[in-house]
Amino acid sequence: MPNICLTFGTKTPAPKILDALTSLKGLAAWWTHETAGDPSLGGTVEFTFGGNGGFDMRVIKSNAQQVHWECTKGPDDWLGTHIEFDIHNKETHNQVMFRHAGWSSENPFFHHCSTKWVTFLLSLRDYIETGTGQPYPNDIKIEAEGM
Repeated sequence: MPNICLTFGTKTPAPKILDALTSLKGLAAWWTHETAGDPSLGGTVEFTFGGNGGFDMRVIKSNAQQVHWECTKGPDDWLGTHIEFDIHNKETHNQVMFRHAGWSSENPFFHHCSTKWVTFLLSLRDYIETGTGQPYPNDIKIEAEGM
């Protein structure tokens, strides 16, 4: 099964990174303004992208170093996949390791989502470092139309 794997380093303290991944305010500041639900362990967060649909994510792990979700609602290709954010403390910085695991195939939607995840992870990095991300609908567009 193919996975999307990305990373970035930051001098931002781990608690601030965790807040961006575990609070509705933080999630809305870098992924989509249309964020609702319960971001605590066992809860479900709904992420909507206007008329483009959205995803429901059940929080399956949440601790000082990891936030993992399972997609329970969304496009067929996403159902049952896992979104994983792991924070590795290095001597000089924190390394955010991202994985979107469990795709059934490398189809055109997989390729689209791979590139979109890059734009949203850069939005996350910008948000935790500067206080301003580029969440939907102000995200970097990669298609002539759509998301």
